[in-house]
Amino acid sequence: MLRAKRFYSVDFVFFIAIFALILSTFFLMSDDENQQQQRNVAERTVYNSFVSTLDRVKSNAILLFELQYTNESILSLLDDANKAKKSSESLQLIQQQLHDQLQSQFRVSSKYFPEQKIYLINGDLLLNNAQSAYSSKQASGAQEAQLTTGLGKVLKSQSPSFGLSLRNGRYLYRYFFPVFNASNEFIAVVEIAMPLANVQYALSNISNAKSQYLLAKRPLLASIYKNKFYQETEFSSSFFVNKNINLIEANLSDTDLRELKKNLSSIEESRLMQLKRFSINAQVEGQEGIAVFMPIHDVEGYNVGGVLTFIPAMKWYISSTEFNTITIMLILMLGLVLLYAISKSTAIYKMKLSYQQCLDVLPFPIFLKDSRDQYFGANRAFYSFLNISKKQLLERDQHNEYEPDELKTSISEINEAGGCIEIESDNLKKDDDSIYKISYYEVAQQGALKHGVVGYIEDVSNYKLLNDSLKSSLFDQTEFMDILPLGVRIFNLEGRTTYINKMYKSLNGFNVNDLLSADCEAIFNCLECHNNVCSLHKNRILKLNQRVETIKYNASGEALTYEVTYQPYYSIDKKVQGIIELICDITINKSLLDKNHTLMLTDELTGVSNYRGLISAGDNYFRLAQRAKKAYFSLYVNVVGMEKINETQGKKESEQLLIQFANILKNTFRETDIIARTGDDEFIVLMNDSEYEVIDNTKFIRLDANVKKFNSTMNKAYRLVIDTGIVEYNAGSHSSLSSLIKNAEQLVYEHRLKRSLN
Repeated sequence: MLRAKRFYSVDFVFFIAIFALILSTFFLMSDDENQQQQRNVAERTVYNSFVSTLDRVKSNAILLFELQYTNESILSLLDDANKAKKSSESLQLIQQQLHDQLQSQFRVSSKYFPEQKIYLINGDLLLNNAQSAYSSKQASGAQEAQLTTGLGKVLKSQSPSFGLSLRNGRYLYRYFFPVFNASNEFIAVVEIAMPLANVQYALSNISNAKSQYLLAKRPLLASIYKNKFYQETEFSSSFFVNKNINLIEANLSDTDLRELKKNLSSIEESRLMQLKRFSINAQVEGQEGIAVFMPIHDVEGYNVGGVLTFIPAMKWYISSTEFNTITIMLILMLGLVLLYAISKSTAIYKMKLSYQQCLDVLPFPIFLKDSRDQYFGANRAFYSFLNISKKQLLERDQHNEYEPDELKTSISEINEAGGCIEIESDNLKKDDDSIYKISYYEVAQQGALKHGVVGYIEDVSNYKLLNDSLKSSLFDQTEFMDILPLGVRIFNLEGRTTYINKMYKSLNGFNVNDLLSADCEAIFNCLECHNNVCSLHKNRILKLNQRVETIKYNASGEALTYEVTYQPYYSIDKKVQGIIELICDITINKSLLDKNHTLMLTDELTGVSNYRGLISAGDNYFRLAQRAKKAYFSLYVNVVGMEKINETQGKKESEQLLIQFANILKNTFRETDIIARTGDDEFIVLMNDSEYEVIDNTKFIRLDANVKKFNSTMNKAYRLVIDTGIVEYNAGSHSSLSSLIKNAEQLVYEHRLKRSLN
């Protein structure tokens, strides 16, 4: 559907609205009762800003909790913590693991929530990530009871709790969330806290507002001497707590507070001491404005103080002379609006005339219909095409006589078709065998319910003949390709598949639609997918024939060996248009060679890879780590004392120990990790795409545990002892796999040397 713009009378109404707005503003500013309205607006603004800010902080706390404390690894650690709460060593280990996993998130979230804690279901503190000095101090007495109220509610009801708490002279908004494991069992409580002073920054954005918190040390209404407080209390730190609040430009100074105190009446002082909301007209530093006091509540629901906010206000005084001036300006504005409307009408008439001239210039017939399927416009080519006059077309009683049946498509039919219909006809004109295409588009005017149709006619006879010829040529080409005994795939210069033959489909077994328009490595991919070794990439750049042997995976997941030839093909003007891939299955011929190759890459004694197999398999993963920036580790292991075991227990015993240690490595590491024996007593493990974090580069905890378990079950005169070195791949330090392995080996030698010196 096309949408056409038209002239709106709204343009004129807009100027009238501007006039009315200016006039209304004038009367509002000149009214003395405006002051009370300003106070009411300021009071609502401060309250809404404070409430919306707290709601946003609460939403951020909930989002932070969901991002940091609901993944499976964190829940598993919290589960373990509850089970090990009687073991201090186990708790310390879990605390360290929790801190390690959350450390990166803490660095970001602590800017907004400087205190985050995790409690066990018995109320014990498990993890404290407090970033400020006040969080490390311990509250006592009534304060401690207040601090633990939110935690106690969550432990009892297992539902979230939110509220305000006082700690060491500073109020915090604290958010407590219960944590449940996958079995919906209550396992922990997470606390996220933010200083109340942080909310003050939001209030400073309201009309250059300045504010200050006035927080009572205890609820005033609970005091025996509250009447004395009402009479004698001043804005001072002896009664109100402002401790640890950093001074910013948005704060009210002590001088400002004293000035505001002078403006308070006895009624307003009483409301202040009772911590009830009110507002007054005030002056700070010679600037007129409005002071708003809004109470705040702690977690128990008691009023504990409030925030006093000063908002500058402007009062306009307009004299009779100014009133006359504004009246004259409004009259002039009205005249300009009328002049604009006249000029707009003239411009629209000229635009319609220009629009018709543009239509007449076009060489193909164009016509326009309204919502009643009546013609209201066309170009000269259309009148000439039907051999009728403009009068005959536009008169309702006559145009049906000259209109062909093919042009009588209604607007309802076009609307049902989605706003567009294209019709081909070879009977549009008498004694004319040409094929014409008629295109209809629904048109909707913006801001109105009126609809119409715009259509045009084009001669497509030559296109039809060319299309039929092209289809015949493509059919012949497809038939020829399908009888070839080789698989054929054609790529464009962007590396996407544009054609495959039947033999190619039978070789890989994939659906044709999955292969077409897919990247070369998306489906039926080979292992040579790096630009340095990819034959397709080289062929596209060098424009030379390439022949390679590679392994591809078919639809059944089988890895078969193919001989693949890449050859560029050219256009008539000798420009490269794409790449032709010819593929032949040579799996059977390569099977015997592969078996011999496997024997060459395997250690005969232990059955794991040898050094040649390690480099052969590990190099591909190393290149993948380079390209995708994935984690990659080299673990070098030396079995200590093999020579002594060989001398005292015999060669057979030492070989049996090596075989058992190889089994330990297989049970310790994943199937995707590469294990190799590279010397008499030396082993190397390559871990690709691992989430392992190197804490001690001379120990691998899981391997040490399995070795310890093996020694505890072995009834021998000797023990299995290993030296370990672990190195993670670093793009700046490791240009090749051998350099990564060499670094891990160096760690083992250094460890052995230190042990010898000791």
